[in-house]
Amino acid sequence: MQKSYKVFNSAEFADRNAEFERVQAILQERNRGGVIFEGERGSGKTTLLFELYRRFHEQIEMKPFLISLFPYSAPEFESNKNIWINSERMFQKEDIPNLLNRITRYLEIDFIETEDRDFQKDYFARGLAYRASKAVPILLVDSIYECPDDVRTELEKYILTPILASERVFIVLSGRGKRPIWSRPELQTAEIIELHPLTEIFVKEQLEKMKSTRAAEFQQIAELSGGYPLIVRILGESDKALITALNDAIDIIIQDTLPENEREGKRYLETRSQIEKLSLVDIPFRIPDVEDYLYPNDPEQRAQANQLFNVLLASRILRYEGKGYQLNQSIVHPVRKWLALKQHSEYRNNLDQLKRVSQKLQEEYPSASTWYQRMVPTDLITAQH
Repeated sequence: MQKSYKVFNSAEFADRNAEFERVQAILQERNRGGVIFEGERGSGKTTLLFELYRRFHEQIEMKPFLISLFPYSAPEFESNKNIWINSERMFQKEDIPNLLNRITRYLEIDFIETEDRDFQKDYFARGLAYRASKAVPILLVDSIYECPDDVRTELEKYILTPILASERVFIVLSGRGKRPIWSRPELQTAEIIELHPLTEIFVKEQLEKMKSTRAAEFQQIAELSGGYPLIVRILGESDKALITALNDAIDIIIQDTLPENEREGKRYLETRSQIEKLSLVDIPFRIPDVEDYLYPNDPEQRAQANQLFNVLLASRILRYEGKGYQLNQSIVHPVRKWLALKQHSEYRNNLDQLKRVSQKLQEEYPSASTWYQRMVPTDLITAQH
C-alpha cells in the first residue's frame, strides 16, 4: 500500500505567490465574485487552496470557510471550526445539512434546527443578508469539478447559491478536467487561474522546505517531475533510486484517480500498460487512431478501447481537447521520462508499433498525413538511439 500524500503542510508550501496576489487583487477590486483554480493532477491546486485558507484565516477582515470534497488531511487545522475535511471518505449529499449548520454558526448567523434543506437554505440566505459582521465571507471548495454531478448540483443549490446572494462575498474553487455547467452567473463568469508546474528554482525551494536529503538533486528531480509538486514531493521523500521513486510516483498519480476496482492487481497493471502506450502518442487522438496500437490483432479492439477510454475519462486522466483525446501532462511527462530511462524492450516495441500505426494512418488519410507524422514523439526516438 502506497503512502498517502494527501496531507497539507504549510511549511512545505513553495511558490504560488503570483496566484495569491492575483486573488488578493480580485478581492480588492470587486465587491463579490468567484475565482477558479484549474490544473492537472499533482499541480498543487489543493495545496494552494489550503494555503489561501490559512492566510485568509489570519486576516481579521476575512471569514474563510474551507470545504474539502475528497479525502485529505491537514493536522494543523484540526481544531479549526471553519473547515470541512475528512481523511477517510468523500463528501456526500447527506452531509449538506450539517455543513450548512457549521457555516451558519461560523458566520454568526442565527441557527435554526431543521431537516428541511430548502427552508434551511432560504434561512441561511436571509441570515447572510442581515449579518452584523463586516468581515468578508470567503468560501473555498476543493476538487469541485471531480465530484459527482449530483453532489456538485446540490452544493451549488444549497451552499453556493445562498452565499452568492450576499452583497459582499467571494467563492474560490479548484478543479481539474471538464468544466461543469453552472447555473449561477458569478460562477459562469468566474476568474479562471491556471496552475502551471513549478520552475526549477521553485522545485529546489520545495525540496529545501521539505528538508529533503535530495535537495542537491533538484535539477534532475525538476526534469523527471516536470515541476509537478506532488511528484517532486514523492521523489524528494523517497530513499529509493530515482527511477524507482519515479515509478512509485506514477503509480500514485494514476491509482488515486482510478475507480477502486481498477487500482490493484492484474487490472491495474493492464490499465497502466495502456496508459504508458498512450503517453507516447504526441498528438490529440481519436479512438480509431489508437485502437490498433493499443490492442493489435485483437478482434474486440474497438470494444476494449472504448472500455479503457470510459475508465480514463471517468477518472479524468483523459480529456477531450477539441481535435481528440489527450492524457494529462502530469502523467505523460513522468511516464515518458521513466520509459526513456528504463529503455526496456516493451518500450521499444511500443515505439515501433506506434510508428507502424502512424504510417498506416498517413496512407489511409493522405490529406492529414502531416498531422499523423507528428503522432510519434521524435525526442523519444532520438533518445532511443
